[in-house]
Amino acid sequence: MAKTEEGHSIVARIRKHYEQLPKSERKLADLILDFPGDIAGYSATELSELSGVSKAAVTRLIRRLGFSNFEEARRMARDAKDWGSPLYLLSQDPEQAEIQGALKHHMERDVANMVRTFEGLDERAVERIVGTIAQAQKLSLMGFRNSHYLAAYAHRQFFQLRDNVHLIDQGGETLAEHLAGLGEKDLLIAFGFRRRQEPFRNALRQAHSAGVPILYITDPTVGPTVNYAKWILHAEVAGVGVFDSYTAAMSLIHHLCSALLTKTGQAGRERLKRIEGLHDALGDFG
Repeated sequence: MAKTEEGHSIVARIRKHYEQLPKSERKLADLILDFPGDIAGYSATELSELSGVSKAAVTRLIRRLGFSNFEEARRMARDAKDWGSPLYLLSQDPEQAEIQGALKHHMERDVANMVRTFEGLDERAVERIVGTIAQAQKLSLMGFRNSHYLAAYAHRQFFQLRDNVHLIDQGGETLAEHLAGLGEKDLLIAFGFRRRQEPFRNALRQAHSAGVPILYITDPTVGPTVNYAKWILHAEVAGVGVFDSYTAAMSLIHHLCSALLTKTGQAGRERLKRIEGLHDALGDFG
């Protein structure tokens, strides 16, 4: 992966040298700063033509930024796009700016993501996963940034069907305090969609070391962190434009919850009945 997480991205490198750049290199730098992800799709010659500078200026800037050659810079841009950086997903391609047909394009992408997600699932594996969700002594859900909202949604659904379900939200608490209470009879469901943070990786590593079974729900760009998981479910998240779409991930969570209700059978239905009875008694919904 490119070192975009650590401040060594193409954009960060340009900003570091920007004030000292000659006029021709600064012109090219301005183009890259506006659409850094586009580097992944252009050759050095094409980039020089787009920016109106010489190919030699492209070479000088690339070397000034610490790259050995242009291909190395392109690889970093491709990695950043795969990593999910909205800035790197921006494009000056006119098609991205078209409004007509945008709604249809958006819908088609979400539908395609769901099709790829569910076609990639192994039904027997999912059945075993649901069985573990039902039988685990303690069920903990964890996610950072956008993945936190997915973890919170799953927590709300699972909590209606079984006891001892916990959301690791770090609201005045530490990861250590949550992880310390997990063991081999529990299950950690980790939502780790792209732009994963180092604390998330560290938490997976520590849970794995402690023998805690991990269900990892992530996107296909996931890296070595999958080695910590006992089960992995992939959901496609590539959206139209610069932001990821979690439609397929939400649908996958919904499926797991529906399957859990079937798995828990009478016990799950009785819990739902008790909850609804208490809602009425407490006047929760007017």
